[in-house]
Amino acid sequence: MLSRLFSLLLLGMPMLVSATGHEPNDASKADTDGPHVFYRGSKILVKYILRRDTGVVAKSLEYANKKEISLTCQVPKTGDSFSFLLKDELQPEACIYPAAPRILALSDIEGDFLAFKTMLQGAGVVDASLNWNFGNGHLVLLGDYFDRGLQVTECLWLIYKLESEAEAAGGKVHFILGNHEILNLQGNSAYVRRKYLENARLIGEDYKVWFDRNSELGRWLRTKNAIEKIGDYVFCHGGISPELARTRLSLTEINKICRQNLGKAQEDILSEPAKAVFDLQTGIFWYRGAARNLASDAEITYALQFAGAKRMVVGHTLQPDLTANYHGRVICIDLYHEENLRQGFMKTLLIEDGFCYSLNNLGEKSSLFSVSFPRKSE
Repeated sequence: MLSRLFSLLLLGMPMLVSATGHEPNDASKADTDGPHVFYRGSKILVKYILRRDTGVVAKSLEYANKKEISLTCQVPKTGDSFSFLLKDELQPEACIYPAAPRILALSDIEGDFLAFKTMLQGAGVVDASLNWNFGNGHLVLLGDYFDRGLQVTECLWLIYKLESEAEAAGGKVHFILGNHEILNLQGNSAYVRRKYLENARLIGEDYKVWFDRNSELGRWLRTKNAIEKIGDYVFCHGGISPELARTRLSLTEINKICRQNLGKAQEDILSEPAKAVFDLQTGIFWYRGAARNLASDAEITYALQFAGAKRMVVGHTLQPDLTANYHGRVICIDLYHEENLRQGFMKTLLIEDGFCYSLNNLGEKSSLFSVSFPRKSE
């Protein structure tokens, strides 16, 4: 958090969070939210917060069978609404895929539905009704879709919905876990806006259970990976540190360890391999060295050899623009989305036929490697 604040100061950007993690003077309050799906024995409870006149009310529905349930997510801020069905089953995701013809990679949306929608529509990933429009392309979401913003639930359900639609079209959505997903699965509400804590009281479900093993979103998140490789590109939230590479764990092993420990408090993660994966400085969710250009060329080479990749794409560490470090071998895509959107533009990474482009929300692309990129001095 302090590093994020320091980056904001250096770049002259507004400070969006306080030193304790919460939004400064957070005036958010109970508001439209949901659906939230909880499994209680043989019952399935679906809970919403709905606007009524000048206030909000909780609504709870009870079902005996998943197939009876059709869900609708309302986004009053943008006027959007989308409907979807619960998945028949949830299975752990694969983590190694062949090269894809098109990949759009987007990270650190942090509950900002308008920013998410703006970029997806601008890139042609979804249509005006928020339906999949990317054919056999792949959408890679590099974590931190939780916290700070006020449409976290809506962002998560849109991803959930798009997954099924992408599969039907021959494409793929890859939702990769970031440190804020990990925090929320641990029940850590340090960065959660007041809106959600008030909503939790209204629906009678403590925030700590919203993403546990007895909730649909919690079960779904537990199928996700910490790291994936698509063709020659490896994707993760923080990055592959030299310390993690020295473990010689495979990508499959990292993801298995991740899923085995999701929801555990940091002090309860005890095995040495798990400590390496979850380490708050050098773990896959938290590492910043490559994004800050602090690793050596040899360490980046070692990390890429460890992953069997030629390039690594990361989020987590804020950048003023898409940044390619180490001769283009590390691509950093965590941008100031909220501030950029206020200024009327957004951009992210498009990989098309093996080439890397900066793509904006108007659908305009430019070669990423035509710009100069920093190199660690010898």
